[in-house]
Amino acid sequence: MNIKNKMFAMDDDHGNRLYMRVFIDENDIQTNANLYLKLKSEDKHRQLGIVDFQKRTFYCKRNSNKHLHLKTDSYGFNWNILQDPFLGIDYVHLTVDEEHRYLISKTVISDLGKFLNFKTQGFELQKFVSNKVLRKYNLKKDQNDIQSDDVNPE
Repeated sequence: MNIKNKMFAMDDDHGNRLYMRVFIDENDIQTNANLYLKLKSEDKHRQLGIVDFQKRTFYCKRNSNKHLHLKTDSYGFNWNILQDPFLGIDYVHLTVDEEHRYLISKTVISDLGKFLNFKTQGFELQKFVSNKVLRKYNLKKDQNDIQSDDVNPE
């Protein structure tokens, strides 16, 4: 049971701010964190996902109508989050359009993903992974690795 939480924030070189609410249990162990991004060019923040510290997994959702990069048929992942030593992420659990689920290692994203430069439009550094790569890491309907109902794509 979580009994307290702490807020953290970090700015990137382009004026974007990453917020994190870390939840701590009765044994003073960090259990999970909700991650949010406030782009310099926008007035509101977006929920990026949830980190489960015990599973070392970042859970996120994407809506293909909003998040699919059509030219490369890929989805972007915030590179600062994946590389952050405090978060210690080893895996990304991605839910696309509430029906397709993928579990992909950070190593695969690092090795097979591609940086696309959108900083002139105010976006954070992202590494994009193609649907062709993601399909290799598809979870079957009966694989119940996560509860991701609290993660909403913005």
